[in-house]
Amino acid sequence: MAPAKKLSVAFLWHMHQPCYKDTLTGKYLMPWVRLHAVKDYFPMAALLEGFDNVRATFNLVPSLIEQINDYVRNDATDVFLDLAVKKASSLTLEDKLDILENFFRVNFKHFIEPRPRYAELLIKKGVRNTTDRTLKNAVKGFSTQDFLDLQVLFNLVWFHSISVDEDINLKDLFEKGSSYTEEDKEYVISKQKEIMAQVIPLYKRLQDSGQIEISATPFYHPITPLLCDTSIARISMPGTDLPKMRFSHPEDANWHISEAVRYHAEEFDRKPLGMWPSEGSVSDEALEIMADNGIRWVATDEDILFKSIAMHGRKQKPGAMIDRRVIYQPYKFRKGSKPITVFFRDKNLSNLISFNYNAMEQRAASDDLISHFRRVAENLRRDSDTGIVVIAMDGENAWEYFEDNGRTFFETLYEHLDKDEELEALTLSSYLQEEPPRKVLKDIFPASWINHDFRVWIGEEQDNLSWDYLSRARRDLIKFTKEFERKGESGSEALRKAWRELYIAEGSDWNWWYSGKAHMGSDNPFDKLYRTHLKNIYKYLKKEIPDFLKISIA
Repeated sequence: MAPAKKLSVAFLWHMHQPCYKDTLTGKYLMPWVRLHAVKDYFPMAALLEGFDNVRATFNLVPSLIEQINDYVRNDATDVFLDLAVKKASSLTLEDKLDILENFFRVNFKHFIEPRPRYAELLIKKGVRNTTDRTLKNAVKGFSTQDFLDLQVLFNLVWFHSISVDEDINLKDLFEKGSSYTEEDKEYVISKQKEIMAQVIPLYKRLQDSGQIEISATPFYHPITPLLCDTSIARISMPGTDLPKMRFSHPEDANWHISEAVRYHAEEFDRKPLGMWPSEGSVSDEALEIMADNGIRWVATDEDILFKSIAMHGRKQKPGAMIDRRVIYQPYKFRKGSKPITVFFRDKNLSNLISFNYNAMEQRAASDDLISHFRRVAENLRRDSDTGIVVIAMDGENAWEYFEDNGRTFFETLYEHLDKDEELEALTLSSYLQEEPPRKVLKDIFPASWINHDFRVWIGEEQDNLSWDYLSRARRDLIKFTKEFERKGESGSEALRKAWRELYIAEGSDWNWWYSGKAHMGSDNPFDKLYRTHLKNIYKYLKKEIPDFLKISIA
């Protein structure tokens, strides 16, 4: 009797940052691409490199790659970096206030508390939320050395232990702990830039060796089903209020998808076979556009499968348990001329990693995950000897809640999988080569991976207003484009840049932070960035900025 096939385990680590750059000034208004590159993007790939039998899929959003390249190739800077490199003795009062406001924006338990000097400076600033008045009072108690130490510590704590282990100077700086010099600070910043320069080459090397697959996302991370038609939100959210102006531009969704494929191929010398739709958001129309652009597989959440099955009339009996075995296989979907395969992640196991395992001892957490995989394999063997468990989750934000960024968890997990006789970790495309989909989905339930609806991005008052801002700006841009065409200037660089600003504004991240989800009022940085991108449409084309864009949505 032939041995049963191993259970396939597919990790999909999703890496994303929205466009933080004001393209008119060239300045990045937030530092998260730079800092996560040092803490997450480089180490997450480096952790895998030592395990020859472990494969994984990394989903790199084009807007993230574009920004990493900007730092590396064009020496781009951000507001936080400018504050960091300025000599502590030359800081203005405004600089000092900005540093106190922003240079403690790290996880307290794992970044500040273990470092006595950093904790001391936080106590000196004030632990509770501080007003402008209390910050101005706090500034008086900070010496030049205090600010220099804070500049260094904020940037130093973002280094992963993998990088520290390989650099004696970084080790020495961590051990030093305080009384830093300007030369120390220069080294920290130069080392950040050095690691950033290694990120894309590392991923390409691992791709070329066959150890990883690199998938993509629509370029600026839009919710493509809503770009195609905002009214589709009512399927998962019956009766919800929608924007006054219906947004229905599948051609914009096509731009984000086709441009993602083009840019990805330019960066990695091959087109992506797979795509993680922004926030796992899918619809029939969005999937059809992806298939038409050569995407062979997508992944999304298990709840969307359950809802899709229900749409097909196969409803569960009241009180009956869902047979979870349905999620451990791919499905063929076809609306247009080309088919596309859909994978569905195991939400429970993905969320265990994202939200629960940080509270456990890391080896125990790894063992627990392996035991879950074994139970899945055992259940699947009742009627089949094949199956795949998809773990799809944010590849950057969860790890700051783990001790040492979860390094022991990953190393223990990968070591298990590297030698296991019942489990194999592989990429999604390699699984499809051996196991093409046997089941068919006629329709897919339109929703995201969050609560199987679109409520995070549409339906609330502020979200709806932001869609109306987008519609009005797009309507104006169409009018401006026709003016340029009449003048024979349809190829204008200014017009190209204006359209790029619209596509950036279509990204999902801006609405993520509305409706009480971030700072209220005019200081919401995401609201400011969103309206900056829309304002830039008018600035590039030398048109008057409409009054509505001067009013904060938040």
